[in-house]
Amino acid sequence: MEYSTARLSDIINWVQKNRRDRFTDFLSMKDQKILLKLIAKHDDIDCRFDGGFKEAERKIACIYPSFLPIYDGEHFNVIKGIRINGDLIKLSHRDVLGSLLGLGIKREKIGDIIKRQEICDVIVHNDIADYVLMTLKKIGREKVIVSSIGLDEVIEPTIEYEDIKTTVASIRLDSIIASGFKISRTKASEMIKAGLTEVNWETNMSPSFEVKEEDIMSLRGYGRIKLQEVLGTSRKGRVYVHILKYK
Repeated sequence: MEYSTARLSDIINWVQKNRRDRFTDFLSMKDQKILLKLIAKHDDIDCRFDGGFKEAERKIACIYPSFLPIYDGEHFNVIKGIRINGDLIKLSHRDVLGSLLGLGIKREKIGDIIKRQEICDVIVHNDIADYVLMTLKKIGREKVIVSSIGLDEVIEPTIEYEDIKTTVASIRLDSIIASGFKISRTKASEMIKAGLTEVNWETNMSPSFEVKEEDIMSLRGYGRIKLQEVLGTSRKGRVYVHILKYK
């Protein structure tokens, strides 16, 4: 479940009225961008994010009156780390998430899931940490052992990419999407117009949108890519690009 703009606005209004800090649950990257835009409209309100480790994608926000220098350099005390041990080699990130949701836990109470072969670290809200420790016994058919860990013990993920170096007709969104996901430009354009593409976690329905270096694009059902570099132009006017496709 994603936070709605109205829900985030309500929290900001509550903080303004009560002059106290307030935490959200875990926010997606898209929700974080929405919150920052809302915060920018208020001179007296600020926020800070924490996902349990530096490169976390899903993060809790602390929204607070700007006169309060809150939680600088500290992890929020509402975030806990949990380690799952077992024969997890054949299991996916989706299997782990599915088992957690199967316990009746809401998605917004779960942060990043970092899976290794036989270890999986999960960042969770303090509200559900003890419940997970007591009730999570299996993932799929595999028995698991669950324990609490400090956030400094979390094994941060290694992000792996497929390097794609190719030429495109232009750096329009439809052209980059087509090359990055190896689909036709016509299909890419249709999917973009259908609202299936995000650029930097915001829905973009314009095939002609000009992509910039470092922009991250996702296509529903296909994954995520990043335009790492624009390397130059060929004599025939095609553009050399370096795209990273997330594995």
